[in-house]
Amino acid sequence: MSPSAPNADSYVNTPEILALIRRVFVGLIILTCALGAAGLVAGALIAGWPGVWAALIAAALGLFFTGTTVGGLYLVAGRGMHLLMAVLLGGWMVKMVILGVVVFWLRGQEFYHRGTFAATILAIVIGALIVEIVLVARARIPYVGGAQPAPAVTSVTANPRPPVAGDGPARVQPRDRADSGPSSPAARTGDEPE
Repeated sequence: MSPSAPNADSYVNTPEILALIRRVFVGLIILTCALGAAGLVAGALIAGWPGVWAALIAAALGLFFTGTTVGGLYLVAGRGMHLLMAVLLGGWMVKMVILGVVVFWLRGQEFYHRGTFAATILAIVIGALIVEIVLVARARIPYVGGAQPAPAVTSVTANPRPPVAGDGPARVQPRDRADSGPSSPAARTGDEPE
């Protein structure tokens, strides 16, 4: 199944979700590059080459994290909530392991400026949250799809009045009279007792 084909159990319209994911991805790429460039300039002014390296590493981590999250969302859009949760939570755990390895490796290194790294990665994370909140809050995603077939007309909707005695093959038999049992003349003939 292609990523744009809607799933039968999907409760949202997949093309609108994919358009939102693309807008979020573009917004996050622009934000990460802009904040990475600002961190690069600030790091160069504050710490020289160690500041430049710190901003580059932070921007690369930011691009990797946002790219993998949005890419995973794009691939599983409309394919069910369970797969979406598995991809998001599994991806989050893998990214935390990668972040731990990078931070562990950077712990003993002297070629980067720690303050520039922390400030740049923090700015990227907070900026990404703001971009996601704003874009999702402004999104126009319908709750009801437009291509749903109309339900079939049944005898209940075609004839909304309740059945009365003498209607068609299913005859209504009064139950509150003593002479209306299965052997009564009204039940055998279909005539209503007086």
